[in-house]
Amino acid sequence: MREIIATANLIVGNDGSTTSNNSSIGLSTDEDRLRFQQLRSNSDLILIGGNTARREPYKRTPIPLYILTHAKVRLQPKNQLAKQFSMSINDLFSEISNNFPPTEITSPIKLLVEAGPILLKQMIELSLIDNLFLTKNLEKGGENKISIEELTATFKLISNERVGACEFLHYQKL
Repeated sequence: MREIIATANLIVGNDGSTTSNNSSIGLSTDEDRLRFQQLRSNSDLILIGGNTARREPYKRTPIPLYILTHAKVRLQPKNQLAKQFSMSINDLFSEISNNFPPTEITSPIKLLVEAGPILLKQMIELSLIDNLFLTKNLEKGGENKISIEELTATFKLISNERVGACEFLHYQKL
């Protein structure tokens, strides 16, 4: 059983919104996308939920994509690296830990969680997220609002940087 280091990445608007026109794309900026790609380049696997799979463009990913959903239909048929699972979060973590193809058998699996707030909150409540990268778009807002204070309550702020219209926050689990 290999260790999993789970890092989550989420963008929010200036009002705590997680989407604009039902997608995070409306909140994203060039600077945010650059940081997003950096996180992906340091990860072995991406995890998203069913809502994210339906609303966001995941037709191609540079690394394997795991979709945790209760849907019966395949949500990302064009992504050759996608696998869909219908199980509990803890069971999926066991699946990943025991069966994800090793790069090095002793190295931890670097999991990047790009899920929306519902799945992300569940994973935080289960203490599965080690690092949280939160981007705040200081100029745009939208819908599907969350409380950033509640989301980050079990984390400590490691770094805070403002670039253009975004504030980049990095938190680690307490």
